[in-house]
Amino acid sequence: MSKTSKEKTAQGQELGRPLSGKRILVGGKGGSGKSSIVALMADALHEKGYEVIALDGDASNPGGLARMMFGVKRSPKPLIEFFGGRIRVECPVDNPAPLTRKDDALPITERNIDLDEIPSEYFFQKEGIVLFQVGKIKEACEGCDGPMSKVTRDFIVKGGQVTLIDIEAGLEHFGRGVEKNVDVVLTDVDPTFESFSIAEKVVKLCKAMGIEKVWALLNKVQSKEMESIMIKELKKRNVKTIGLVHHDPKIAKAGLEGTALDKCEALEEVKQIVERLERAVQS
Repeated sequence: MSKTSKEKTAQGQELGRPLSGKRILVGGKGGSGKSSIVALMADALHEKGYEVIALDGDASNPGGLARMMFGVKRSPKPLIEFFGGRIRVECPVDNPAPLTRKDDALPITERNIDLDEIPSEYFFQKEGIVLFQVGKIKEACEGCDGPMSKVTRDFIVKGGQVTLIDIEAGLEHFGRGVEKNVDVVLTDVDPTFESFSIAEKVVKLCKAMGIEKVWALLNKVQSKEMESIMIKELKKRNVKTIGLVHHDPKIAKAGLEGTALDKCEALEEVKQIVERLERAVQS
């Protein structure tokens, strides 16, 4: 890759792709459908001409994006191993220093990753979409997932790809500063009071970190009444919304059968959300 990240980002914007080079984190309550949204966003962005990197940063979800995006029940080699594994990578709370390569002390945040330097066993790829999995908790008493959080935080790729980050449920990742290097934060909100509370807290935490582009995305909406209640509750909490996705039986069926997400009505709604995001990041 001969062009710098800034050059590629600028080129993408000139081509009408304002999300080029952006890192977009999708969080929310457990079970709200974060991974489904990330998988659908990857397809929607690809259809609009973007190159996409999907980063599975959820150490607890055993299947995650690999199943939804590629229909496989195995995973690529954990990305944390490329950086030396738990022996070398420390939790950002214990050591907030930036992530580095094994053979280079210069932070990844200063010299971004070139995809050509990552061996193929660390990712799955289809057309213009690349999936990385940071790592998973596999053994009892193996320790917390803090080291994986540092990889999620600092894995910045050189070029104009859009990076979609599927993060663990809840708010713990904020305590580790995973949002430090993201451009956009989306909170996936399902129709529960707990989701509203998490979305409110996310807005406050992002504000404290200086992150301005923060929106809620309504998911699993089943009626106009439900939509109205959700919007009202979020508005009371000063949470802005970027769009909604209705309950889609095809997504539920894929989750039940363990298959990849196929073309569905939800994808069309996610395409609209992507278009709103394109406009919003330019304002």
